[in-house]
Amino acid sequence: MKKYIITFFGLISIFILLLTIVSAFPSSWIKDNVYESAVLLKYEGNRKWTYVLEKLEQMQFDNYTDALMINTAYSIDSKTPTYSAFIARKNYIPGVTKTIQKDEVGELKSSSKYSGHDEVGELFDTVNGKGEESFEYARYWHGYLTFLRPLLLVFNLEQIRIFIILICLALAGVLAYLINKEINTKSAIIVMLGLLGVEYFIIGLSMQGTPVFLISVIASILIIYNYKKIKHIPLVFFIIGMLTNFFDFLTVPMVTWGLPIIIYFMLLQKNENKTLKEQFIIFVKISIAWFLGYILTWLTKWYLVDIFYGRDLIKVAIGQIFYRSVGQAEVEGVSALYAIKYNVDYMIIPLFISLLIIIDKGINILCIYHKKHNVELKISNSIIYLIIAITPFIWYILLTNHSCYHAFFTYRNLLLTIIALPIGIDKVCDTNIKKGAKELG
Repeated sequence: MKKYIITFFGLISIFILLLTIVSAFPSSWIKDNVYESAVLLKYEGNRKWTYVLEKLEQMQFDNYTDALMINTAYSIDSKTPTYSAFIARKNYIPGVTKTIQKDEVGELKSSSKYSGHDEVGELFDTVNGKGEESFEYARYWHGYLTFLRPLLLVFNLEQIRIFIILICLALAGVLAYLINKEINTKSAIIVMLGLLGVEYFIIGLSMQGTPVFLISVIASILIIYNYKKIKHIPLVFFIIGMLTNFFDFLTVPMVTWGLPIIIYFMLLQKNENKTLKEQFIIFVKISIAWFLGYILTWLTKWYLVDIFYGRDLIKVAIGQIFYRSVGQAEVEGVSALYAIKYNVDYMIIPLFISLLIIIDKGINILCIYHKKHNVELKISNSIIYLIIAITPFIWYILLTNHSCYHAFFTYRNLLLTIIALPIGIDKVCDTNIKKGAKELG
C-alpha cells in the first residue's frame, strides 16, 4: 500500500508541475503555427474523412476535438499558468474575452454565434482575436498540453500529424519484433492485424485518439522488455491507469488496460506454470489496480479544482457520468443495443478476419480430436482472453450515450476483441496440437 500512495502523490505532483511548466510561456510564441493549423482545419472541417484501404470505406477522424485541443493550448494565459492549465478554457484572449462559462453537465458548448457545435470555427476566430465568449472544460486533466504546446512551438498540425504517425510506426515495429522474439510469430501477426483494424498506423491523423494508443504500445513494449525484472505487476498497471486519465479525453481508455494485459498473460503463460485460479487472481489484481489509478486520478482533478478554484466540479462530473451512461436514453437511436451495433459496424472486416482465424483454429482442434479421442481439450489458458474479449461490449452497455454518439472512435475498444479472441483460441490449440502430435508419433 505504501508504494501505491507514494507513486500516486508523486505522479500527481509531476502532472501538476508539467502542466505548469508548459503553460508558462506566452501563447504568442505558438500563434503562427496555431494559425496555420486553424487554416488547415477550416479547410478540412470538423470531421475529416479519409479512405481506409483495409476497410474499403471512408473513415471519420475527429478534427472537432483536435481543434478544441489546439484552442485550449492557445487559450492558456501564461501569467497564471497553473490556473489556466487546471481550468482549461477555450476561446480565451486576455483583455478581449467578455464572458466565461463554467464547466457544466452535457456537451461542451460553442459560441452563440454558431447555430451548433463548431470547434474549428471557434479556433479560427480565437487565433484571429475574436474570442469574446470563453468556456471552461475543467473536468479533464488535459495532459496532452504537456506535449502539444511544446510541439506547436516548432510545428503546425500537418507536421504534428506526420511526426505522430512516424512515432506510431516505429513503436509498432519494436512491439512486433519483441512479441515475435519473446512470445511467437502468430501472436505478433494477430496483434499487428488488430492494430491495423483500428487505424493505429494512421491514428496520428487525429491527435485526440493518439495518447491511449501510444500509452498502450509503449507499456506493452516495456512489459515485454522488463518482464523478468517486474516484481509487482499491479503497480505497473496502476501507473498506466493514472497516465491514461491524465492524457486521455475519455476516448477508448480501456485499450491501455487491455493490450498490455494481453501481452503480460502471454508472457506469463509461456514462462510460468500457473493454475487457472492463480491466473484469475493476478488478472483481478491487475484490473483493480488499473481502475484505481484511472479513477483516483480523475477524482483528484475534480477535488483540486473544487478546493482551489471553487467550481463545484465533483457535482458536475457525477452528473456527466450519468449523462454519458444513460442520459438521453429516450432519444431514438440511443440504447445499449444501438451502441453495440454502431460500434460493430465500424469493425465488420477486422471482426470477420478474427472469425476466420478462430474457425481455422477450431478445425485444427476438431481434426486432432477426431484422430485421437483421448486428446483432452483444455481451455484454462484461454479463459482470461475470453473475458478480455467481451469487455468492450460491457463498456458499450455501461456508457450507452457516449458509445452511440461517439461510435466513430469508441469502436476502437473492439481492438481487445479482435486480438484476444484469436489468441484465446490459439492457446487451446497450442496445448492440444503438441499433445496430439506427440501421441500420434
